[in-house]
Amino acid sequence: MGVRMNSKKWYASKTIWSGIIAVLIVVYNGVQVAMAAQCGIEGSFCVNIPAIPEFVFGILAALGIYSRSVAKTEIK
Repeated sequence: MGVRMNSKKWYASKTIWSGIIAVLIVVYNGVQVAMAAQCGIEGSFCVNIPAIPEFVFGILAALGIYSRSVAKTEIK
């Protein structure tokens, strides 16, 4: 029989959270692009929100890889 790992809830996983944050950033940047496109149309609602830099995805990817490599518990 193999070694049984302890388990934890999904919301306690740094790997899961780095993925969730990456998805939220993609959605945010999509909204930012759509809002920026609206600013060029006269008479439209215009809000200029800043984009999140692309290097943030590299940081999240590194965090996800690191947290998965040091994980001692499985997600249930």
